[in-house]
Parts: sequence; C-alpha cells; structure tokens
Amino acid sequence: MGTGIKRQVGLLLALTGLLHSVVGLILYGDALLPIATEGLWNTMQEGDWERLNAFWFMMFGFLLMLIGYIVSWVLKQTQLRPPTVVGWSILAIGIVGAVIMPISGFWLVLPQAWLLLRGKSFIG
Repeated sequence: MGTGIKRQVGLLLALTGLLHSVVGLILYGDALLPIATEGLWNTMQEGDWERLNAFWFMMFGFLLMLIGYIVSWVLKQTQLRPPTVVGWSILAIGIVGAVIMPISGFWLVLPQAWLLLRGKSFIG
C-alpha cells in the first residue's frame, strides 16, 4: 500500500467516525430527539436502553473522529507514526466488536488498524 494512503489513515478513521455518527442519527433519531427536546440534563435513566444505546453509539462515533484527528495531527506535525498502542487498540476493538457483532461497522476499522501497525514509518 502506498505512502499516500498511510498518510491518510487519520482522515479515514475520522470519516469512519463520521459515518458511524450519521448511521446513529438514522438508526436512533427517535431516541435522540427526546434527549435534546427534554433539555439534555439527566434525560437518560437506568433501564432506558434505547436512549442509552443511542447515546453510546453516537459517543463512539465522536471518539473515533477524535482519534482520527489526533492520528492525522501526529502524522503531519511529527512525521512519525502514532504510538503502536493506537493501532493495537483499534485492532482489538475491531476484532472483538466484529466477533460479537458480525453485522456491524467494526470491520471498517480493521484495515485502518493494519495501516497503523505496518512498517516503521509513514513518511518516505
């Protein structure tokens, strides 16, 4: 795989997070709307699984966008690859998620984890 793709792995992670969030809005729109209209504060209670699922689904998308941004920033600012633990963590999350939920988007992060883990340098 070319160096240009490796340089874009942060963007790919961020776009995967964005896609996750868009899918969350589509799947959980009915659960998310009351959270917003009720004023956000303390709008989820134990046992309200639809709202809790919607919240964590959306939060995961935002966290993935943040990780993508940080990876991209590290690549641009330091010309070094991010710490290996980032790639291993994303790989572990992707594998565990794909095994537990085979019909899911967890498969999307596996190639991105592979890009993070391969080679000694992203530049050059």
